[in-house]
Amino acid sequence: MSREAKSCLERAKREILPLGLALYHACRDFRPGGAAGIAALYGRSASTLQHKVSPTQHSHTANPEDIEEIITATRDPRILDSIIESFGDAAWVDLRGVLPAVDTAAAMTSVIQAVGDVLKKKSALMQGVAEGLADDSHIDREELAACRKLIRQAQGALIALDRVLEHDAEGSGHD
Repeated sequence: MSREAKSCLERAKREILPLGLALYHACRDFRPGGAAGIAALYGRSASTLQHKVSPTQHSHTANPEDIEEIITATRDPRILDSIIESFGDAAWVDLRGVLPAVDTAAAMTSVIQAVGDVLKKKSALMQGVAEGLADDSHIDREELAACRKLIRQAQGALIALDRVLEHDAEGSGHD
């Protein structure tokens, strides 16, 4: 695994972020309008929401209602990744669209292939961990953060696969 410094945007893609940064990136990436667009959806002050999610503005903080509105508007998985990581020893999976699509064999095959792709990425992760250990016999904090994110994604993919297979077994009448 690379030990070079990562930019803020690269870190946001690679690691599970603290909640404040996850909210900031979710709002920043929201289209149309970023934080102002989210504020407009809920009749809130755009500048206040922008201050609440800004990593450099410490006089305002997001409250539970703000977080709920940001999650609802953005559906950004980084926010839930952050919350679940804080909770610890848990995983989450976004099942939107999984179960309605499993009514056909082609849709089920698609879900299984998607899970296979996730697991291939995890195999590459394990290779990277092995290489990181070979370099200096230690995993540093940056490598650990990247590993945790990929592990959580694998857990979610397996939960989704379990749900798809259970749905198919119940629908087919086989025991």
